[in-house]
Amino acid sequence: MKPTIIITLFAFLGCIKVFSQSPPEQVEAPIALPETLGNYEMGINTYFAFDRWLNQSARSPLEVMLKRKIKADRMLRVRVYGNLYKSNKVEFNVTDMDRHAKYGLAIGHEWLKTIHRKWQWYYGLELEGSQDRRHILYERPRWNEATDITYLEKTDNYHHLDRLALSPIAGIRFSISPRLLFSTEFRLVGSVGRQRITTEESTKIMDEGARYQLQSAVGHTISENGIRFQPYTGIFLNYRF
Repeated sequence: MKPTIIITLFAFLGCIKVFSQSPPEQVEAPIALPETLGNYEMGINTYFAFDRWLNQSARSPLEVMLKRKIKADRMLRVRVYGNLYKSNKVEFNVTDMDRHAKYGLAIGHEWLKTIHRKWQWYYGLELEGSQDRRHILYERPRWNEATDITYLEKTDNYHHLDRLALSPIAGIRFSISPRLLFSTEFRLVGSVGRQRITTEESTKIMDEGARYQLQSAVGHTISENGIRFQPYTGIFLNYRF
């Protein structure tokens, strides 16, 4: 009987000791490196803001880039940009108007190489298409001595540019935090394009309700092919999600 009581007592004390022990400390997971957070990055090129801040007449386009990680060291990228500008100056009977629209789309692939925990460099290739549309209008009064009538004379200049480009790229990235980083890059742009320039001359009598009559229209097309080096394309502020 006594051995049974002693064995039961030791078992009871052992259970108390086990349950009285504090649970093992949880091991904190290491802070994830920037490369392990999220598969997408959204970035905006801050160049347009600084450019317009330094020069009020600057017309740098707004540029946004979306990237998607497909492997640890490879990313697909889509870059879109655009700019709208309009000015209209009227002094007495003289009108000077300028409307300008530029937009483009680029699709590319890049490979990442780690320099340091917070630094990476990358290289890749990008295919880009863009369109540029501009309309410049100049209107002024003109007196016809033979008929002793004052006309309004209008000149319309149209510039239409379409361009396709292939660009090797290389850049560097710095992680401010696991989700926020800066990047900048250069491009070697090889492009083919075609520009159409048209000039139209019209006149109308200075009477309310009168319509312009087209007097002449001249147009010509220019092929624009070449290679240009862009050593600085701005600084992208990127957010990883």
